[in-house]
Amino acid sequence: MSELHPSPHRTTATARRRLSPWRVLVALILLGGVAYGVPLVVHDSLTAAAEPPATFFAPYVDVTATPTDNFQVASMDPAHQAVLGFVVASPTDPCQPSWGGYYSVAAADQSLDLRLRITQFESTGASVAVSFGGQANTPLASACTVTASLARDYAEVARHYHVSTLDFDVEGAALGDLAATQRRAEALAVDTAKGGPLAKAHIWLTLPGSREGLGASALAQVASLLSHHVPLAGVNVMAMNYGQPVTDMATAIETTVTDTAAQFQKLANQYGDGLLGANLWSHLGVTVMIGQNDSPGEVVTLADASTVAGFARSHHLARVSVWSLNRDAPCGTSAAVENGVLSTSCSGVTQGVLGFSRVFDRLTGTMTSATRVAGAPLALDTNPADAPYPLWQPLAAYVQGYKVVRSGYVYEARWYNSGSDPAATTDPWTSPWVLLGPVLVGDHPPTTTTIPAGTYPEWTTTGTYSGGDRVLYRGEPYQAKWYNVGVRPSTALVDAAASPWRPLFSLPGEPTS
Repeated sequence: MSELHPSPHRTTATARRRLSPWRVLVALILLGGVAYGVPLVVHDSLTAAAEPPATFFAPYVDVTATPTDNFQVASMDPAHQAVLGFVVASPTDPCQPSWGGYYSVAAADQSLDLRLRITQFESTGASVAVSFGGQANTPLASACTVTASLARDYAEVARHYHVSTLDFDVEGAALGDLAATQRRAEALAVDTAKGGPLAKAHIWLTLPGSREGLGASALAQVASLLSHHVPLAGVNVMAMNYGQPVTDMATAIETTVTDTAAQFQKLANQYGDGLLGANLWSHLGVTVMIGQNDSPGEVVTLADASTVAGFARSHHLARVSVWSLNRDAPCGTSAAVENGVLSTSCSGVTQGVLGFSRVFDRLTGTMTSATRVAGAPLALDTNPADAPYPLWQPLAAYVQGYKVVRSGYVYEARWYNSGSDPAATTDPWTSPWVLLGPVLVGDHPPTTTTIPAGTYPEWTTTGTYSGGDRVLYRGEPYQAKWYNVGVRPSTALVDAAASPWRPLFSLPGEPTS
């Protein structure tokens, strides 16, 4: 993209100060014991563990960003865990989940191969979570005013992608939306009470923090879920965008988490969960924006990352995330080029490829997310007739973005190539092909454009054709590139460069631009 995405992890001190009604609400929650008319005595809303598990690292992935991040390839996500964002309301249908407002769930499967890529990721034993909300676009809870529909949306997304870890990123205007806050809690509670897909889900709240911890409106988000008996796995605080230059980001991040822990302890005590000492920290997470933050004067270096990782490990934090895996790369070949750059595809600091991931990957915890048994063999569909894209041909030439099927798996060309077998890929960083995932049971070839008989003459084996002549072959239109006799137009689908024909329709797997 030519323009930087607004960071999905952003808040300002000004925005928090304007939410004075929320300060009153939190005071009522903590002191008066009433939230939305639901008693505050809540047990089992937070699952306490006698022995805190190891901290897990799961970077966020901006699913709709360009270039596409290939998180599904093991070597391109060392953590083998990812939080995919963001599911929001469709601009045309308030109760329709969409990825970033661009793709419906079905469209993301087709255009981004998202379900296929998640399936590939999970088949290696990796875990994925889906994040709802974010800084940009309209959250489902704000747009969809029917609680039952909202509950169905959350459950359907979890079911469609076979995930049981859901992240709710509430920030910006959504923090002050009291009606949406209540609907979100009620929708999650409804599905939980019915024993739906969310009943055993790991539900995380991701909230903006400051160097004083969470603001009043953020605390109210936590209280709303606890008061509705929603099984909350934990609170993930975004330690970034402080609104002023920070000389020591590692210390600022640690202060944010520590202050949040003190606030969370008060809420836990109020709600009767009895989370004390180290056990409390096992329900906390932190997300940092690696490299150059979009708030001037804030830079998280690799050294800061190492300090934060050590802090998370020693305090038994449940989770560490970064914004984002898409940005975990250097911006250029020289320090003058890379330092200070704000981009969606690089960090803006001196680092190697995946440098931050390799630092945080020393955290050994696991995010249990997939409903599929980890490492279970895939039910591959190797029937060529079911391939959703053309079968790879050794003599064909493929341009960047072209998708093919080889031995039951889908691959995408990273650059122009011919004769390079996708299945022979050993190093995804140097191969012209990247693995997207398996052909799924139920897949079928996409249809191509056909036109009515008689529009052009039917191709014949004895016909003589000159450059520019148009014919129909099996209902599909082709145009001759040069003189030929007896050459089937379908040869254009095998070797476009050598064939004397070019199709007058879009090929399955062909780049759209």
